[in-house]
Order: sequence, then C-alpha cells, then structure tokens
Amino acid sequence: METKITFNVLECIETIHKFSKDSHLRQPFFESIEKELASLCPYLQLNEIEVVLFANAFVSWFEEASFTKVFEYFGMSSFQVLKYRESIEVLYQRNLLMNKESRKRQISTYELSQSVINTISKNEPLKIFQNKNTSKEKNFVDLLEEFDGMSDQLDANMIHQYDFTDYIETLCEENLHMPIFREIKNYKLDLFETFFFLDAIWDAISCGDNDFNTNIQSTVNDYFKQKSQALYNIKKLVNKEAKLSKLGLIEISNQSFANKPHAKLTKKVTDFLRDQHDLLIDDVSNENQKLILVKNIAQKKLFYNESETAQIKQLSAILQNKKFKEMQVRLKEKAMPIGITAILHGVPGTGKTESVYQLAKNSGRNIFKVDISETKSMWFGESQKLIKKIFTQYDDMKKTEKLCPILLFNEADAIIGKRKSPGSSNVADTENAIQNIILEEMENFQGILFATTNLIENMDAAFERRFLFKVKFEQPSIENSAKIWGEKLSQLTQKESEILAESFNFSGGEMENIARKCTMQEILSGEKLHFEEIKNLCKNEKWSGEVKVKIGF
Repeated sequence: METKITFNVLECIETIHKFSKDSHLRQPFFESIEKELASLCPYLQLNEIEVVLFANAFVSWFEEASFTKVFEYFGMSSFQVLKYRESIEVLYQRNLLMNKESRKRQISTYELSQSVINTISKNEPLKIFQNKNTSKEKNFVDLLEEFDGMSDQLDANMIHQYDFTDYIETLCEENLHMPIFREIKNYKLDLFETFFFLDAIWDAISCGDNDFNTNIQSTVNDYFKQKSQALYNIKKLVNKEAKLSKLGLIEISNQSFANKPHAKLTKKVTDFLRDQHDLLIDDVSNENQKLILVKNIAQKKLFYNESETAQIKQLSAILQNKKFKEMQVRLKEKAMPIGITAILHGVPGTGKTESVYQLAKNSGRNIFKVDISETKSMWFGESQKLIKKIFTQYDDMKKTEKLCPILLFNEADAIIGKRKSPGSSNVADTENAIQNIILEEMENFQGILFATTNLIENMDAAFERRFLFKVKFEQPSIENSAKIWGEKLSQLTQKESEILAESFNFSGGEMENIARKCTMQEILSGEKLHFEEIKNLCKNEKWSGEVKVKIGF
C-alpha cells in the first residue's frame, strides 16, 4: 500500500516561492520557510538550498525555464547561477530537472518532466531516480561541453561578461590537475586568449577534425560586446600578431583572410591533446593541401592511346621504389638533379589527374595534392608565402613518409602561364613572384612532382626545361573509346560499344558522366537502360546539344 502524503506539496512550493522574492537567499528567509523545508527536504531528498532552487524552478518553468530569471526573482545577479551550479547539478542528477537541449550542458535553461509535474500536482510520493550519466566525475571533454554551454549563454546575453570571465578563471584554477589547464597557466594566457584557445579545442573535438573550424570574427564578437575591442582583437588574430599565434598554439587561414577568417589548432596542440588527454582529432595538414593516402585511392582501369602508353609505363617503372632509389643514387653520382618532374597536359576529361592517382596506387605512394586555384590569395604577398610553405611542408613530409610521396599541382594553369609585364598590375607582379618561387624550388627539387594542365600552349618557356617528362593526353581513339564504354557500362555489347565510340567524340570524363547518369536511372527504375536510351543521354551531354561525330582514327 502506497504511503499517503500528510502535507500539501504544491502549497509548500508556493509558499517558498512567495517568500523567495528579493530574499537574496539570506538566513532570515530560510527561517521564514522552516516548516515547508522540513516537509519538502525528505520528500524531494534534497538539502534546503536545493529545495528552494527546485521550488522556484518549478514555479518559474510555467513562465520561462531559465535560472537567470529565478535568481532575478531572488533579487540576485545572474552571476549567482554560477555559484550555485553544484546544487543545480543535483537537480539534474535526480531527474527533477532535465536539460532543455540534451546536446549541451547548460545549467541555465531546463525542462520539467510531465511525470514530476503530475506527481506533485496529485500530492503523491515522488520516485527519485539517479541520473547515472551525470554522477561521474567530469573529464576534459565534459568541462569543454559545459564551457560551450556557458559561451552560448554569454552570446545570448543570459549572463554578463564579468560573470563569464569569472567562470573561465574558476574553470582553469579548479582543474590544474589536467595537463591542458597547467599549460594554459604556464603560457600565461589572459582570459580572452584562454577563451579563444578553449573554443578552438572544442570546435576541433565537436567537428571531429582540425580543419579551420573556428570562425574568428563570430568567436571574438561573442566575447567582446564593444565593437572597437572586437575589431582590435580580430585584426591581431588575423595578422598573426596575437600571443596564441606567436606561441604556436593556433594557425590562421589565409584563404578566407578578406572575408571570414578561420583558425585551427597547430599540430603541436593536437599531438599534446592526443598524448595527455587521449583525444584523437583528425588533423588536416593545410586548408589548401590534402594528403591523399594510397589506401584510399580506388583501383581503376585506364585506357591510353598509343602515344601516351609508353611514357605512362616508363613513369610507372620509375616510381617503383627500388628503381627510384637506384636512379637517385646514380644521378647524384653524376652531379645531376635527382628529382622526378612531370607535366600531364591535354584536353579536359582525358584522365590526367586520375593517371597520377593510379601511378601513386601502383607504386604505394601517398599524394600531397595542391589545388593552385585555392592557394591564390587576393592579398598581396600571401600567395607567395603559401607556395613557399607548400614545398617546405612537402620536404617535411618526405622525412616522415616510408616512401617518397608525390607532390601534385592539380590544374596548374594559373601558375605556369606566360609571365606578365613587370609593374603592369599588383596581380601580375604577384603571379610572376609565384612563378619565380616555383621555378627556383623545381631547380633543386629532390622528390616526385606532377602537374596537370589543360593549357600547355600558354606555358611559360622557363617551365619547359624544369619538367623532365611531358605527357600529352588526347581524346581517346575509337578503339579505346569502345573499351572505355564496355568498362563503364557492362550491359553494352561489343558492337554497341563500337557504335557509341564512332558516334560520339567524348573524353573519358564525359563517358563517365553518362555511366553515372545510367546508374542513377537504373536505381530509380529498377532496370538497366536500353541502348537507345543510352544514346539519347549521349546526345544531351554537350552544352550546345550538338555532338561531333568522329571521323577516322
């Protein structure tokens, strides 16, 4: 038989709420509600302050579920929310209150469960359940999640900046047993620098990678409400004049410098977090450069015209590690450059980039890919620094990689074109400076460099000598086209593949587009396309709608 409650729970809660107004939670207030506390403390299994907080949270929830409002009702500042956060946490742990957003650990906003409301309203015994998820000691990630919630409150003006800075100071001082907080103290970071650094760490953790996830402008604006302070600190960060940059704790994005600059942690920091806090964050080496691991390169069968085959075979043989090392030794003995440089040129879609991928796959080498169009900064002087850094990072990578990686300049048209007249414009001077850096680096290059371009006729003469191998890619012959069609679309007969090859002057890339559209249509209809349907797709592939028919071989 269920125990009957001998007092009215709702009336006790109402009385506590009534006397709470402007009480500042001082001793006379607790004396005035002594009777109610004596009833509610054992009922809720809470101490006196926890009961008062719950009673007011219960009443306030029907208007606005915010502890900030509760403390305003007490006649106290929102700062007091932080001072009583442990008591508030107890309410969460007992499932008397719930997080409004389960993703974030915000102590300010809360929900009431319907079961708690119903039980109290009916004056029935309250079943207390311990929330096992919140009873454990907080680790570094837990603290950062709480930090993120407090940052959200600052951004939403739910707490004052002074209260927030006090929270950061307390957070760091109370957790000096954790290595990262000891490092923050050793570096003597001020409160803003600490805030920005912790925010960058949280961004890397929550995104799962370290890839310029921290928006500098919005992060600084969250902290500084005065425009002048915000602009001053944004400028310092972007110009890499801030202490965080000088200490090697953060990197600043160059690509988005003019618009929305971003920051990320340095490798030094990600290594520290891995070693000291067991945090595995995928480190992205550079926003404009991507390391393509050989294990992630899909094996593809490529078909070459006769003129391409011999050179591709030669490059493939050279890249086999035993031969590559032997050749470098022999060339060095003869005082010759030991680097391998090759440019693959020709019309778009003929397999230039994919050929580099397959050469890497067959030789077991990773690719350090650079899209030149992404490295060109509109800020004078930045592009030169980026290009120089590319070669520096590649040299560093060679020292750590088991096999010498391939440095790939993809779509290199922008940097190997004919040089402009000096002084004609800032853009022209910048592009000329970039070319000079690349030419200088290629002169003493000791690795493996591939470049791809569609515009070889526009290449500056100075580059011609620097590229040891020059492979021209042309449209597939009719014979090769038929092989590609057969490889891409297995439902085609040999005769049908030959008809498509003779009828449509397509590059390998255009044939792959048709194959992709066929696959999509098959998924939608559940049936493979007929030959005539495939032909119709081919007719609509070109921009103009007109397809040039091949003549001869």
